[in-house]
Amino acid sequence: MPYGDDHSYREQAVILTEPVSEYIDQLRSAPDRVLAAMEAQARTDRIPVVVPATGRLLQVLALARGARRALEVGTAIGVSTLYIARGLAQDGQIVSFEIDPARHAAAVDYLDRAGVSDRVSLRLQDARQGLAELEGRFDFAFLDGVKLQYGDYFDAVLPLLDSGAVLVVDNVLMDGRVAIDDAAERISVARAFNQRLLGHPELTGTLTPVGDGVLVAVKR
Repeated sequence: MPYGDDHSYREQAVILTEPVSEYIDQLRSAPDRVLAAMEAQARTDRIPVVVPATGRLLQVLALARGARRALEVGTAIGVSTLYIARGLAQDGQIVSFEIDPARHAAAVDYLDRAGVSDRVSLRLQDARQGLAELEGRFDFAFLDGVKLQYGDYFDAVLPLLDSGAVLVVDNVLMDGRVAIDDAAERISVARAFNQRLLGHPELTGTLTPVGDGVLVAVKR
């Protein structure tokens, strides 16, 4: 999702050229009824959710990993949760954290209507607390919560990831501002976070210009 609530669904600075972005959008298959309703609410209520290209990437990565146990920080109304759930193995489950009660309730409803409620465990809880309470190993994780807290999420998630697990982080380009001279705290924090993950001894990763920038890494 965009890095701040002042940025609504699909509102972001141009990272790719406009013709390339439009071409990618044209290749997208029409969303099903539930996903279309979720996207419409996100636009109307200015709820930050993943753009379709990012959502599809999440689904593809979960499928490629054969993921069974997934983590998500930042449910919002469940758009990214739905993409991940649809990429899980038949017996898979995703645990997702959200702190906004209204968004959490909307996600519960949408994911039930989408027929994936048996694959999701939605927690109305600060992820920094909830992650510390989890047990067992996970093979997929997606970070998309409060951007200034990404480092805290990462510290809590990494020990939970199995060898070969996929870690995905959204909004790592911060509307392209990480590449320019911007002294804002959230930009300097984002730069440091990207450098930390891409240089981490337990990860092999890359930063992609999908959506608002998606970092993808595999735990060694």
